[in-house]
Amino acid sequence: MGFNKILITFLSAIFLGFIGSDLKSQTENTSNKISLGFEGGVQFTKIYDNWAYSELPKSKAGFNLGFFADYQISKTVKLRLGTYYDSRGFKIQDVISPISELQSDDSIYVSYASYLTYDLDYNLNYLTIPFSIFYEKGSEKFSIYIQGGVYYSLLLSANRSGNTNLYIYPEHADNFENPDLRNPGNTITDYDKDDVFDLFVGNDWGVQFFFGVVYHINQKLDVQLTPGFAKSFEHLYADPSRNSNWSSIYKINAGIIYSLK
Repeated sequence: MGFNKILITFLSAIFLGFIGSDLKSQTENTSNKISLGFEGGVQFTKIYDNWAYSELPKSKAGFNLGFFADYQISKTVKLRLGTYYDSRGFKIQDVISPISELQSDDSIYVSYASYLTYDLDYNLNYLTIPFSIFYEKGSEKFSIYIQGGVYYSLLLSANRSGNTNLYIYPEHADNFENPDLRNPGNTITDYDKDDVFDLFVGNDWGVQFFFGVVYHINQKLDVQLTPGFAKSFEHLYADPSRNSNWSSIYKINAGIIYSLK
């Protein structure tokens, strides 16, 4: 079991323990308060990709923003359902060398002086629907909470910018059979927000945990600050042979909450 799975299991056990003991101790139901809110913030995303040759893809900053509704089921426990615009990304800066080719006579030709470089920037935008449970404790003005839950995301768009550079050592070009490899020197391919939606799985799902603080302005209005992380369990690339996923999604959000009753 990987470290991320161990950490998620540990946090889930503690979180559910807090909620279970709290609900058991509260025999009287509260007013079942309903609240609406809006939040947004920065996030830093990174992927795992087993097709990476010399370097794993690098993290990239993005953002998320959206609306949510809270339902208070006890003095310290509430449920939240939200809808967010979720912008993620990553960068690939990798070098493949040497360049090899399986030829028609089943032999393998290898050019150690040739290489292929990637300098690519990917942006993926999702519609994300998270469902969370909160455990909150505090005073009249301040409270702290832990939040855990699941999310489901639909891919809205994906684009790629940057370039690739295939360099074939001139004296080796004629030894290749593939026409793309028979061009000596540099072959640079540029991308400018090219649509790559079909490269990726059209959805994502996973779990998320947050630790936050709330400032109660008055009985109707609160503000909150929420750092946390999410872990994906869905493949990222559509090619099933490519083992990949969002390995880390770290977020820092701020928002406002308005109580309806």
